[in-house]
Amino acid sequence: MAIAREDPPWIPMAVQARGQYQVPGMDEVTIREEDLFDYYEPLHAAAGPAPVVMMIHGGPIPGNLLTGPTKWGNFRSLGRVIAASGLGAVMFNHRFFSSNAVGNAVQDIREVMAALPAHGVMAERLCLWAFSGGGVLLTPFLRETPAAVRCVVAYYCALDAVPAGAIPPMLIARAGLDSAALNDPMDEFVGQALRKNAPIEVLNHPTGQHAFDCRDDHPRTRYILRRTIEFIQNYVVDDLKK
Repeated sequence: MAIAREDPPWIPMAVQARGQYQVPGMDEVTIREEDLFDYYEPLHAAAGPAPVVMMIHGGPIPGNLLTGPTKWGNFRSLGRVIAASGLGAVMFNHRFFSSNAVGNAVQDIREVMAALPAHGVMAERLCLWAFSGGGVLLTPFLRETPAAVRCVVAYYCALDAVPAGAIPPMLIARAGLDSAALNDPMDEFVGQALRKNAPIEVLNHPTGQHAFDCRDDHPRTRYILRRTIEFIQNYVVDDLKK
């Protein structure tokens, strides 16, 4: 029997959400809807394909949603910010429907990465940007980082233990008012990473709520988002010029 698709009451709020950081040109960005993902065409990029930010939504989420994360307002506005900053942005729905479905969601990430070249999207210079529960999906990519992944961003994320190998350049944004269930493991991850002298940058939002990037109209929110774009550009764009 087919599962009936429906949206719970919080979905309209997710669709209407907007990021708290804007940049010039956002409204000019074109969103190209492919079979596996939405691609936000970069503005003001150099000739040829631009480096790409892959946004990884959180979870677990219901498996029968009518309106998936690609249509949620925060990701759509953030995709526009990324593209207006000269980078490509990829947003997709993955199958993190339960605690037992992490493997399926990781498979979805790998499938999207593999599909990028066929759609004219650069696959050699990537940033993985995970949110909330999507942090657990970063574990395989931190344990064995593909050469194409130049940096990783984790916003108010569930993070597992630091892998034994080298950690790629990583920016972690922490919401000070978030739950201990998220912040305690994140703080432990940061401590372990620093003891390994890993290339990480931590941005704390002392009064930030979970999902502060769309919920908290505050200068600290905008600073963290602006700094995140600069961090990504440093690793996926600027070293192209060296």
